[in-house]
Amino acid sequence: MRLSFANGEHADFPVDGSASLGSAEGNSLVLPGGDVAPRHARLSVDARGIVLEILDPAAQTHVNARPVREKALLRCGDVLCLGRVAITLKAGPGEDIEPPPPSAPLARRPAEPADVVLRGVSGSHFGRCIAVNPRLLVGRDRECDLRVEEPQLAARQIAIETAGGAIYLRAVNGSGGVRVNGIPASDAIVYPGDQLTIGRSQFLVEAPSLPRRGQDAVDARAITETLVAVPETAVAASRQGRSGIWWLLGAAALLALLSVLLIQRGP
Repeated sequence: MRLSFANGEHADFPVDGSASLGSAEGNSLVLPGGDVAPRHARLSVDARGIVLEILDPAAQTHVNARPVREKALLRCGDVLCLGRVAITLKAGPGEDIEPPPPSAPLARRPAEPADVVLRGVSGSHFGRCIAVNPRLLVGRDRECDLRVEEPQLAARQIAIETAGGAIYLRAVNGSGGVRVNGIPASDAIVYPGDQLTIGRSQFLVEAPSLPRRGQDAVDARAITETLVAVPETAVAASRQGRSGIWWLLGAAALLALLSVLLIQRGP
């Protein structure tokens, strides 16, 4: 992961592990400015993802224009503001966004059950879930499946399609205005967990059945084949054991019945 500064306050800064941010000397990244606290915040990268910890509760901190007081879990593509310093979290050099192969299809098909959705995390579509079913056309046009009314976008900006176990993003009319994990992209393969920035709106890609970026797909059949079946001998032994218990219960019931009859007959 790297931190990118749109207004040039600092050169791109790589983060591998953790980094403290503030205006005082001794921070991993020193950011001069009256509205940046001396010990403002800390970013940590671990198994959970990118963790933001606020070190000065009185400092002004926003993620995607929403205030953060203590902690937040971030993703590449998020915009972190320390005071007036805007920082975009971008994928690192080893996580470059790869383009789809030229033969990757992009055409309308009959509707099929959707397991890929875009969840709005910022902007005018915050909180909405939009299905890719199996193709989603995005732009300003009223005919688009997902309408994002921003002047920098084309009437039909991009299309997102699922095909062959992958998710493709392609430019339809012009480029610009779209980023994947903070990196400008017009044609790309995207993965669950990626964040798409379209104009000023941000969307999280969700697809439970597909592997995340950097993960291999799991073959469910192979997992099934590794399960050890219960041996027939064990099943037979279990049945025999249950049969023996029923014989014992029957004998006990018969003895109890005989005892009752003898008591009733008397001496």
